[in-house]
Amino acid sequence: MLLGSTWTHSALSLLASVMIGRVLGPAAVGALALNLGLAGLVMAALLPGFTQAHLKRLAEGQDAGRCVGTMLAIQGALTTLLVVALLAAWATGALASHTSGGAVFLAMLGAQVASRLADVFQKVFIAREWVVAHGAVLLATRLARLVATVLVLLLAPSVTAIAATFLVEGLLTIVVAAGVVSAAGIPLRAPTRTSLGDYWRYARPFLVTTPLALVQDSIDRVLVGRWAGLTAAGYYHVARGLWEALAGVMAPPGLLLFTRLSSLYAERTPERDRKAAALFFSGLDKLLFVSTALAVAFWALAAPAIALLYGDSFVPATAALRILVVAALVGALVNPYTFVLQAQDEVARFVPLNVFRFAIYLVALAVLIRGVVPGLPAADAGAALARLLLIVFPAWVWMGWTRDLAGIPFYRRAGVYLAGFALAVVAFHAAATLLGFLVPAWPELAIDIAAAAVAFVVYGLWLLKLHPDTRANVVYAVALVMPGAARRLGAPSAPGPR
Repeated sequence: MLLGSTWTHSALSLLASVMIGRVLGPAAVGALALNLGLAGLVMAALLPGFTQAHLKRLAEGQDAGRCVGTMLAIQGALTTLLVVALLAAWATGALASHTSGGAVFLAMLGAQVASRLADVFQKVFIAREWVVAHGAVLLATRLARLVATVLVLLLAPSVTAIAATFLVEGLLTIVVAAGVVSAAGIPLRAPTRTSLGDYWRYARPFLVTTPLALVQDSIDRVLVGRWAGLTAAGYYHVARGLWEALAGVMAPPGLLLFTRLSSLYAERTPERDRKAAALFFSGLDKLLFVSTALAVAFWALAAPAIALLYGDSFVPATAALRILVVAALVGALVNPYTFVLQAQDEVARFVPLNVFRFAIYLVALAVLIRGVVPGLPAADAGAALARLLLIVFPAWVWMGWTRDLAGIPFYRRAGVYLAGFALAVVAFHAAATLLGFLVPAWPELAIDIAAAAVAFVVYGLWLLKLHPDTRANVVYAVALVMPGAARRLGAPSAPGPR
């Protein structure tokens, strides 16, 4: 439910963006993107870690009303600082030169503020696993913005009016989400010195890690355009967009895994630690089962998918996309280990290593994008390789910490999935080469689809042979897509810690 609502939410945004672009043109889309990005950076820089602290305290079972009151107080104080800083920047002219219209920027900033306030209430849905209510609120308010966008484009098309629809969505989300929380019998309680201090202690390490994460998320796009040219930057933008769609598979399961681990680690006992380990390995196995299959599909169909969506001129982005597919698969294995540490309030451990990792990443970008080392990917593909390095380094440290602090070692069956992916890649390219030789009259799309089918057969046989829970995972996946099938197929056994 969470994954479906999240992807549908994104699809509605894409539909609105397409309509805006077709009616108002690329300049209007650029103005919206510029002001939205600027507002988002300002908001993210001022709110490091408090959202994660809020979700963790709710998941631990602390008083939900007190948690909501505490987070609202923190949001209110930081928003006040934000408004004062922006007024000062505007008065000196430091901000106006970077925006394309004061009204548009203020509407986007207001939408960001409203979204953060609404998220205070929506985190209650996630912590209590009210995924239906969470998805309903997200989709209803996004659909309302889509309708408002259509009305604006039909009656009075303008960039300012379109920006106002973002603000309307944020305000509507606050009202609906707060109403659901109130109807559930959760009264709003004033924060205490203890609750404020508790949030601050958890969020404090994020004062370093969040700004680094923001820069890491954007610096590669900037440097590809500066060092490799706008054409390479266009390829990389397309590759990253598809990579983010694949990596998005990780987000909803990871969110629920973090909340459940936080609940179990709220009180440390041997029995609760055993339950946490079993939950971790079961969730990780299912995540790898889905992520690896998607990675095989993205790798095999990268070229035809890019051509279909963006046109033949973007096919050179295939190399960067395939490297990022590997990065997404590695991230599906590595990121859950960081959730264990965050669930145990061990965020401060990340600070020194994240600073060092950021320096390594900058060096890798400088070397790889410019093609300093012959034989290694360069330009957009070089940036993708640097992103893979960012995820891999230093993953072994996170896994060592989880072993020492939680008794959760490296998941050995992950090697089966990674080897299966590598085998499928080899099978795909071998089949594509052979088919191109045997049936040269076939179009390239047909060859890729046939070779992809071969790769999936090889991968499926590999899993059936070496992973004893493959059939249970297949039943589990079918039951998720077709809930009625769960009763007919029977409940699958959960893979245990191995």
